[in-house]
Amino acid sequence: MTSLAERAHAAAVFIRHNTAASPHGRYRGEEHARTAVRLAAALGLGLDQITIAPDWLRRRTTPGEPVLATATCPDTGEKYVFLARFPIYDDEAFELLGPCPECSGQVPLATVRHLADLGTHLARPPLRPEDIAHPNTVPDTFTGDEGHTSTCPYGETL
Repeated sequence: MTSLAERAHAAAVFIRHNTAASPHGRYRGEEHARTAVRLAAALGLGLDQITIAPDWLRRRTTPGEPVLATATCPDTGEKYVFLARFPIYDDEAFELLGPCPECSGQVPLATVRHLADLGTHLARPPLRPEDIAHPNTVPDTFTGDEGHTSTCPYGETL
């Protein structure tokens, strides 16, 4: 196991390298790298188990464009996709994406700040359409999220 100082140094090097090498520019590169470091720390994973990509579906042209972060379980290879809706804020929770029970679109199903939040969500049975009406079942951003299909009753209404 590496020391805290070594892990901290590795995180700083990761951010510096990814900021300079990002195909999305310096500022977005730094947002992506910081998002990866934050998710890895929250889930207790290595940086090599996190991949980051722009979220083209929820894209904005303002600072802090949404980022998709995929965490891969080192033991099972299972992948979990998280949305960092405002990656410029280090205190923002991640949203775990999964299929909407109505349209199967990839939408926020749980708010995750740390590993226990993910565990709480995974311990629940799969989400059913009738569950959505109950308070605290899905994040506030579930309704109206751009991941719903155009015919989904939970999709954004214009």
